[in-house]
Amino acid sequence: MERETDYYLQERNEEIRAETPEGIGEVKISAFEENAFLSVPGEAKSRSEGRSISKVSEFTSYLRFIWPYVLFMTFVFFGALFAGYTSSANSPGMANTLMESFSSRFAPLMAMSPIFIMLGIFLNNAFVSLLFLVLGLVFGILPILFIAFNGYLVGAISHLVAQEKGLLFIFLALLPHGILELPMVFLSAGIGLRLGHQVLFALIGKPTEIKKEFKEGIRFYFHWIVPLLFLAAVVEAFITPLILSFL
Repeated sequence: MERETDYYLQERNEEIRAETPEGIGEVKISAFEENAFLSVPGEAKSRSEGRSISKVSEFTSYLRFIWPYVLFMTFVFFGALFAGYTSSANSPGMANTLMESFSSRFAPLMAMSPIFIMLGIFLNNAFVSLLFLVLGLVFGILPILFIAFNGYLVGAISHLVAQEKGLLFIFLALLPHGILELPMVFLSAGIGLRLGHQVLFALIGKPTEIKKEFKEGIRFYFHWIVPLLFLAAVVEAFITPLILSFL
């Protein structure tokens, strides 16, 4: 993690030097600014120039900071998905119970018009993702459990549907919106896990910046995760059914 932070600071130094007019001299990042970068990852602001870096740079900088936690959550999800898929094959009764519970929960939504389906999917995913982030403060345990449960549920239901309609149907039903939705969910859970990590550090007496990291995580959630979850919901409600209609 320290190596990533050093890389980030070096990259920012180069950006500031590139923005400095000739003749003024090299602008260096102060120790105060370095601490700001360390405690508030993703926010890179040149106090001497008074300019914010581009949104894309902000996204990639924060992603470089949080990626180990996001990667861990990704492995948890797909590991649980595999476990759910295989256990469904061995215990079809359990899988059918999960399927019935899932269907009864979302049946009223699926009976609505596509616009309301899209809004329902978006609000559900946005709420769950925010929950992952906030509940991460409890040592990061709850996001791990929720991600594992959702992965297991998806795996178990996928096996049942694949038996009836084939793996191609599952692939086309999940891929179009999943390439947007899943990374955003993993990001939210990864931020929550990072916050839980910091809470644990605080309890054992290590210096942390929990409040600043929480604010940065919330800002990242609203700036990036929410809009992309909305786009994923649009794809799931309008594009995915269109693709599946050709099967």
